[in-house]
Amino acid sequence: MKKIFNMLLIAALAITYTSCKNEVDDIFDNPSAVRIQNAMKEYNTTLQSPANGWRMEYYGGLEYGGYTMFLKFNSDNTVTVANEIYGSKATATSHYKLEQSAGVVLSFDEYNELFHFFSDPDNVLEIGDKGKGMEGDLEFRMQTVSADSIVMTGKKHGSRIVMTPATEDWGQYINKVSASEEDMSFGSYFFIVGTDTATVTSSYRQLTFSYTDEEGNLKEDEVPYIVQPGSMHFYKPFDIFGKTITDLNYQGGDDYLFTSNEDGAVMKGYVAPLTVALTSGSWYICYANMSPAVQAYWDYAAPGHLAKEGETIGYCYFSGKTLYIKSGNYWSAFGMGGDFLSDTQIQYAVKTYAGTSAQQGNAKYYWGSKSEDGVYYFRYFIQPLTGTFNLEADDARNPSMIKLTNTENPDMYYIVTKQAYPATTGME
Repeated sequence: MKKIFNMLLIAALAITYTSCKNEVDDIFDNPSAVRIQNAMKEYNTTLQSPANGWRMEYYGGLEYGGYTMFLKFNSDNTVTVANEIYGSKATATSHYKLEQSAGVVLSFDEYNELFHFFSDPDNVLEIGDKGKGMEGDLEFRMQTVSADSIVMTGKKHGSRIVMTPATEDWGQYINKVSASEEDMSFGSYFFIVGTDTATVTSSYRQLTFSYTDEEGNLKEDEVPYIVQPGSMHFYKPFDIFGKTITDLNYQGGDDYLFTSNEDGAVMKGYVAPLTVALTSGSWYICYANMSPAVQAYWDYAAPGHLAKEGETIGYCYFSGKTLYIKSGNYWSAFGMGGDFLSDTQIQYAVKTYAGTSAQQGNAKYYWGSKSEDGVYYFRYFIQPLTGTFNLEADDARNPSMIKLTNTENPDMYYIVTKQAYPATTGME
């Protein structure tokens, strides 16, 4: 009996194996190269199908957030591109291709000013570090492809890219995005869920939520987003205070209200006094943004310092109430007081050596370093940055530049910017 049972078991396994083998053979009856070629033909047909092209949510380095692009893939394997950076009227056409590289890769293999703006290592707006730019991609691994959406990842940097068929005029959509970004831009925000509050700041298109978690730990979460008409749409869902947030929808009103996809979770824009704005985040000082009277101090001190130390003044910026200066490879930091005299008036004076112990030591050294004729170089070119100043901004609600004018001598003024310019920008 046992022998009969074993024979029956062997026969059953043989039938099962034959059935599975036939099924596998049916699926993989074509060589892999043929399957890839068929997939590329199918994907190309899908790319070219929408009459109005695709709306792309493009992300490069996530610290810069997302941007809207429109793409129309043509039958001659060219692609016409528009994006919000270049505005509602500009387009550019270039070649694209699909190729095999561990799957199907969509490659924008001919330079396109509008598309390659994000991957250019030195883009025209000087966003990002030299040699890196906004860390965007120009080759994308295609993950899922259908008539309703295409999901890809950047081949080099790995950001997720989503395309959906464009349903409205490209230019009109871009204009709506531009208007919405202006409406939704504030120096800072408050995110509120019940009695829990996070302060929120924005840099490019990344929100930073600062708050205390349930264990009492201070946290800072960075959340990239893309601007859509009337809303900020997050790169991926964000968990905070027991809520999962995907969108913030601007309602406006006296309290500059944003609602979210979660009941009870809102954000409010905050219009900070200029003194608060100036002492929040980093504000860069450069030679080109100084009045001639202030430049005169730098003309006199900086060249002498360079000759004496063999160094170049790299960056000079306020962060909070501290002035940071890079000379050669050395950072020094000075506590500047930063006393608020009113919402639009501040007083600066060097009061302490600040920052890390190394920065304090460097500050002490440079503060005492002087030329053969007795000029203390750092003291000399910091001097016009100190005093009592009236503040003016390009946009009081969300300033990107603040002008500081000395109250005793209006010819002494300088402008600080959120954009990081080297201190010697504009020096001959």
